[in-house]
Amino acid sequence: MKNRDKWIAIAFLAFILILPAVTLVRGFLPQEETAITDEQSEMMNANGTMQDGQHGNASSEEASQPEPEQQLPWFTRVQNTLNNFTNRLFTRTKLIAFNTELTSLLTGGTYMESTQVLLGKNDWLFYKTELDGHPIWDYMGINHFSEEELATMAANLTQMRDYFENERGIDFYLIALPNKEMIYEENMPDTIARVNEVSRADQVAEYIWNNTDLTYIYPKQQLLDAKQNHQIYYQTDTHWNQIGAFIGMQEILKEAYGTYADVDSVSFRIDSQSFAGDLATIGGVADKYAKDTVYVFEKESADPAQYRDEVALVVGDSFSGFLSTIAKGYYKEVHWIYTTDFKMDMVDEYDADVIIWETVERYMETFLNENLLTK
Repeated sequence: MKNRDKWIAIAFLAFILILPAVTLVRGFLPQEETAITDEQSEMMNANGTMQDGQHGNASSEEASQPEPEQQLPWFTRVQNTLNNFTNRLFTRTKLIAFNTELTSLLTGGTYMESTQVLLGKNDWLFYKTELDGHPIWDYMGINHFSEEELATMAANLTQMRDYFENERGIDFYLIALPNKEMIYEENMPDTIARVNEVSRADQVAEYIWNNTDLTYIYPKQQLLDAKQNHQIYYQTDTHWNQIGAFIGMQEILKEAYGTYADVDSVSFRIDSQSFAGDLATIGGVADKYAKDTVYVFEKESADPAQYRDEVALVVGDSFSGFLSTIAKGYYKEVHWIYTTDFKMDMVDEYDADVIIWETVERYMETFLNENLLTK
């Protein structure tokens, strides 16, 4: 018995030592192909979800450059080095997939072992990160903003609107989007209880509607209504699909110009019925969860009466990727910029007539940033 335990311990130590050693050797060799297919990569990039976890810029020729490594604090450089090494760990993807599959098997398909992915009912995947917002806290309703914070948000957004419209002559529209958990609550696991049915996105919308004259679109109810007949968020991805983005765009057009088109009045082609989204990829179960349908808006089917002979600048997080795609059916020219990449001189660079500023629920803190106009 002792010999057996000894050999088990030796095998385990050898295993955990071999992985970093092989990773170091592979650093000097050509890298193997990624498990993500070109089709998945292209679709994830269109969502705004890059394979390497970095935000892309779909409009400007050059994305903003990260801070030079030598200018970072020494502990940050060490942390970055360790993170990069961990991300390149030999067989990392296979180990994640094995761990995920094992825990799912042992729990009868009711649990998935992942720090970022939550397995819901009917094989729906949800985002449970605490490093990219707090979507689960948002869902539970335990992270409400204070009255002071709500007032600060309203003041910041009003200042932005006043600057763009009064000083620059540019129309400014805000759209806030609910997290996937809010729209597909019925597929959330019973282990995650809602403490308060009012989420902080609900909070912000009510405060802004009641205390400002901002054009603030929060299409939660419209998305809930639409899901009765259409899937509007991906099952295996954090994002809405292009049908959901169409509904959001129509709410903008209705509020801004008084025009509206029903989702059934336009066409969407199907590009794939076996798409595995970012959550499936992060959880290492892309093969098992390649089950989403990819709908692509055919802008030629847009109602010509809704067309605007204007240049629109769409600024937002990854959800704004598909929003800008839909906008191309309604504006003469559309440019898409990440909020983190936005600079004031882009307004002149693109000669924008309209700014559509999008924020998803888990990033609501950005409204507290008083420096958005000084970038």
